Amino acid sequence: MILEFLPLILLGFSLGLLHALDADHVMAVSALSNQRPSLRQTLYFSANWALGHGGILLLAGGLLFGVGIAIPAALQQIAEMTVGVVLIVLGLYLFWQFRQRALSVKTHCHGDTTHTHWHDHNHLKDGSKPATKDGHLPVMVGMVHGLAGSAPALALIPLAGQGNMMVVMSYLLCFSFGVMLSMIVFGFGLGSLQKILVKRSQRLFQWSRGLVALTSTVLGTIWFYQAI
Repeated sequence: MILEFLPLILLGFSLGLLHALDADHVMAVSALSNQRPSLRQTLYFSANWALGHGGILLLAGGLLFGVGIAIPAALQQIAEMTVGVVLIVLGLYLFWQFRQRALSVKTHCHGDTTHTHWHDHNHLKDGSKPATKDGHLPVMVGMVHGLAGSAPALALIPLAGQGNMMVVMSYLLCFSFGVMLSMIVFGFGLGSLQKILVKRSQRLFQWSRGLVALTSTVLGTIWFYQAI
């Protein structure tokens, strides 16, 4: 039975790879990881976001094809609006965080060489904070994205007319695995870029964080306006 629907299941994996790179998904993970940037934490946030996203899709598929209960359209619209609100809040929080952080220019003399760089007085404090304490937020954000109307529709439309629960869940698992794999690859790229910027130019690194905050706020506003 599974082999008969293998092309459909592989299609789910391919759609998952593409779906993870939707603008709202990428922006949410970028804004979350920019609160305390590091390669390890970016990967951790990316995986947790994907877990929340995949969990909701599996639940939606089980309810729809198991007991015939579809997610109400009103709830999907609320989720779409919430996606916009989350992006706005994350962007504004990043702006607020920049104002709170004690950033200053430090000059060091090494013999005849003078070295100037940006110094963050809170970097040691932030680095010691366990990442696991922040892991719940990416999961919840991923759940909101999974609940939003576009994600369930993309995942479940190819399954219309298929009544076999094993096929349904296999498709959704492969779709969710594709989402997770794609998001982890994106997280690795983002975390690596942040690491390079930190080493080469603190000023450029801070500007990149400001760009993420601004983009998240603007995209969230547009998303919310389109959802209402």
